[in-house]
Amino acid sequence: MLSRRELVPDLIGRVVAGPAVIVLTALAGAGKSHTLLAVAAGAGLGADRILRATGSEATVLHPYAVAAALLDVDVTGVPGAERVLLDRLDEIAASGPLLLVIDDAHVVDAASLGLLEQAASAAGDLPVRLLLARRPDPERAQLTRLLQLPVTVEVELGPLDVIDLDVIVHERTGSWPDARLRAELAAVATSPLEAITALDDLLRDGSVGRPGASVQDRIALRVEGLDGPPRELARALAVLGGATELDDLAALMAVAPIGLVEPAQVLLDEGLVAFGSDEGLDFVHDAYRQAVYDSIPVALRRLLHRAVADQAPQVDLPRHLIGAEAPTEETAAAVRASSAALAGAPAVQADALGGAPGGVSAELAAVRARALARSGQLRRAGEVALAALDGATDPIVVTELMRVMIFSRSTRADLPGVFELIDLVLSGEVPERTRQVLTEHRTYMSLLGGLTAVEVGPTTVDPRSLTLNGLTAETLRCYLTGRTTEALEYAWDTVRRQGTEGVDPNEGASVDVWPPIIELQHNGPAAASAALLEIARMREEQQQDWLTVPHQFTAATIDFVSGRYADAAVQLDAALEVAGRTELGWVSQGYGMRAMVDVVRNDLASAEKRLSSWDAAPGTLQLGIREPERVRVALLEAQRRYPAAAALARAVWAGARRQNLHIWMVAIAPELARVALRAADAVLLAEVTDGLAELPDTFGPAMAPARALAAALTGPVDQLAAGAVAAAGLARGVANRTVELTALEEAAVATATHGDKDAARDLARSALELAEDCGAAGPAARIHGRLRAAGVRLGATAGRRRPQTGWDSLTPTEQLVAELVGSGLTGPQTAARLHISPRTVQTHVSHALAKLGLTNRVELAAVVATRTA
Repeated sequence: MLSRRELVPDLIGRVVAGPAVIVLTALAGAGKSHTLLAVAAGAGLGADRILRATGSEATVLHPYAVAAALLDVDVTGVPGAERVLLDRLDEIAASGPLLLVIDDAHVVDAASLGLLEQAASAAGDLPVRLLLARRPDPERAQLTRLLQLPVTVEVELGPLDVIDLDVIVHERTGSWPDARLRAELAAVATSPLEAITALDDLLRDGSVGRPGASVQDRIALRVEGLDGPPRELARALAVLGGATELDDLAALMAVAPIGLVEPAQVLLDEGLVAFGSDEGLDFVHDAYRQAVYDSIPVALRRLLHRAVADQAPQVDLPRHLIGAEAPTEETAAAVRASSAALAGAPAVQADALGGAPGGVSAELAAVRARALARSGQLRRAGEVALAALDGATDPIVVTELMRVMIFSRSTRADLPGVFELIDLVLSGEVPERTRQVLTEHRTYMSLLGGLTAVEVGPTTVDPRSLTLNGLTAETLRCYLTGRTTEALEYAWDTVRRQGTEGVDPNEGASVDVWPPIIELQHNGPAAASAALLEIARMREEQQQDWLTVPHQFTAATIDFVSGRYADAAVQLDAALEVAGRTELGWVSQGYGMRAMVDVVRNDLASAEKRLSSWDAAPGTLQLGIREPERVRVALLEAQRRYPAAAALARAVWAGARRQNLHIWMVAIAPELARVALRAADAVLLAEVTDGLAELPDTFGPAMAPARALAAALTGPVDQLAAGAVAAAGLARGVANRTVELTALEEAAVATATHGDKDAARDLARSALELAEDCGAAGPAARIHGRLRAAGVRLGATAGRRRPQTGWDSLTPTEQLVAELVGSGLTGPQTAARLHISPRTVQTHVSHALAKLGLTNRVELAAVVATRTA
């Protein structure tokens, strides 16, 4: 462990060069605040580039209190406070490097911690560094997640050594200690607070205190010396729990403000309190506050809390009523009112309910569990609901607790847990409508988890008689078996029915996920993008945050199909980041697609790393689709391990046939057929041919290109080239550039194999131009290799080259984002305009700056202005 003198320069270096987040962890009095100041002072940034704030018990239940203080924005009562604060952070960061310094992070309100977590996740693309100090207790879910980020480093402060003590003495007294004082301090002080307390004792009575006495004992003795008005002022400040202006203290103590001048000066001279930048008086250390609080006789403490409760904000009222030992009914009513006031900040609401005396009632536990789930703490939500079941007697509350548990497990893809809970609920007396909702939720979960083969025929005579859960399940059944026209009709019907009269508010939580996905496979990328915009509009009308991880996965899929692989990677990275933070279990397709992007961009090492990570801890396969294995086939092919690729492809194809995943079979058939041809695996080729022959003719126009290409690859060899060219035309018509690229490649290879080298070069050139435009280095390399093997050399000039720097090197999305941000919009405003996440915007901006050789968005604005002119 580094000494404290070595630690500060080390931390300064880390702040300058990375990582993005540094967390100092130590017990009270260890010198965390002093270290923060020293590191910030040495970071080499101007005063306007270092923003500071401190958490406190007094504001821990005030949503965004610390974030608002940090960014100097008043969001009290402001709708959409988080967006306002993110806008402000983005605006400040646009000018260059920014350091956010947060002390006492263990008592920062949960809403601010969530915002800091977002800032930390984006720090790789925003010029933002975070420097936090915290105690190891109390444990906070948001801090735990922050510590688990790959951009975070946690540092523990070690004990003082002799030189550290010398420095403290010099800073405190202006003189260096002699040998005797040094020895005395070393015997009683292992932390800065202990050393300072011992020195204060020395200055007061000539003794540093007896060896072995704790710092708490010495502070308690010091507090006992307070008397009269200074003692009363200190007690009022301790009960309030945070920085308070003298006017407010005077109102509490029923004295004129001028009457507090002398008592305050005594406490200032004693070094117990200090004025902050906001002119609020506060203890210089929580240890002093706690010592004063503990010294208050219980009866007086109750009176003080009651006095504060009479003028406290609603969110603080429960804490003071608990301290006043108010009647249970009064405290419970305050908890309910406080919780309702915090509904817009679910993480803070959960904290407020968690602090109720002796836990909370089953009714409030249900509210807390729902708040935990809304804030992404799904596992904890289920645990709270389960713990409250024992004390729940009201059937409505019991049902609500069970539904929270089912929701938690459903979202985490814990299917055995979901089915266990549904069976438990259905074993009792429940209303018939609830029974139908839960029964059909089981069907939906079974389909979503791919637990059984998909029924090819209808499962109900009248789909309109189903609950939203049941109709969503029927939507998926039609979609997976290739009946996309019916699936699309049902999908939009569920969206329209959600929230209408007679529909349970807990039904169909994910209904608006499916229309864009089905539109993509039925009508193509343009229709899917329009569907996403329609979903965004509908959610905004309902005052909901429209963007969810599944929506981001869908947007990434649209980008992938459209050949925008760099954009797809950005979308997927942002979505997977949020999925990990919120414990979402349905990530197999997003995870697999991200690895496929690596393969397509010829980053095989990254693809291998991702797939190995998945294999080490595989999750639930969404819809039963074996996407990670499909990507492994593509990776093995890129590694020229053709027999292994073909063997795995046979397993993937057989599984898809068994499950009746017709829509996926069409999508993967061309690449598996190509693997069969390259591996000379007649068995695999025959199996793909037989499987395609079994499929119905119910697919929408968007699937026609893949089906046509698969038919060409599995049909007569002499018709392959013409069939592939036709498939490329179909793909171009529905803007499926991924299939178009594959079709052009197969047409070029087949033409070269039949000896028409000039025609093969023309087709290959078209394919390579498309690959270059899409950033598909993997297919480009494959085309060169396959044509060379067929006796056709393309040369270095085949295909046009996208510039690596400058405006033309930007992808279309990067150009659009750069123009909007450069025109003055913040990242969140740009995200709202484009209906993408702020995290995605930040990555696009970062990429644009790098390609343009710029360092901040002020310079980007100048470039955009020049282009506009």
